[in-house]
Amino acid sequence: MFQRLYEVHEVTQETKALATARKIAAIVASLVLPTIARSELAYSALPDALEAKLVGYLKGFCLPICAAWQVDDADVPTAATGLVITLMFPDSPASFSASIDGLIAGSEAFRIGVDAGRRDGELYRTTGRKGTALLQILANDFRGFCDYSKVAADAPA
Repeated sequence: MFQRLYEVHEVTQETKALATARKIAAIVASLVLPTIARSELAYSALPDALEAKLVGYLKGFCLPICAAWQVDDADVPTAATGLVITLMFPDSPASFSASIDGLIAGSEAFRIGVDAGRRDGELYRTTGRKGTALLQILANDFRGFCDYSKVAADAPA
């Protein structure tokens, strides 16, 4: 599934930053995609605030991995986030992917999502475990847009 993310730099002639973003996206997608897939999130119907929170979560998850890999290029976490969105929602509207650079990135919902994603990303970086922030976000904010009952058993009590 993630094979195209691991293409060799020399074969694809992509920049080192993009190659790094693809590797980070593959890690984040492999950890987040099962939860999103089980929830059957109706991403096409998300209001801006929830879209911003989800995008923020994904970007926040990428940040600790970038820090651990000593990635200095500030565009790498954003590129990785866009790649994760494309993997998770291949038929997503263009605005969903574009929201990373838009006004949504300055919203409070985006900041809350980044903080939650960063906590899960840091936990993954230090322990190898996924964390529960995404489950809590789905339980608290996305219940009307996904089948939370399919992932509720994984949620903390």
